[in-house]
Amino acid sequence: MIESQFILVQQILALVTLILGGALIIFIYDAYRLVKQPTLLYFTIGLFILVIGIVLPDFVQMTGPDISIVYWGEVASRILEIIGIGVMNFSVLRG
Repeated sequence: MIESQFILVQQILALVTLILGGALIIFIYDAYRLVKQPTLLYFTIGLFILVIGIVLPDFVQMTGPDISIVYWGEVASRILEIIGIGVMNFSVLRG
């Protein structure tokens, strides 16, 4: 019972993360369309990858798989987060 409440809280927080991250991505992309600076486009792509990486473990856990799939979901999440942050760093250093 308590475990299901924790899972529900994680799902709600993952949804909020997706909504806020999506809104930020849209705002940055709109800024890119105005100024046409490639740095903003790279930053948007990096942020998208980062947000997906952040919520990936929550969505993997929602499917109720065995422990090995949850583990690899966590590993894939960290890899996506590293890639997203790397792309964002690239965009800032390039700009």
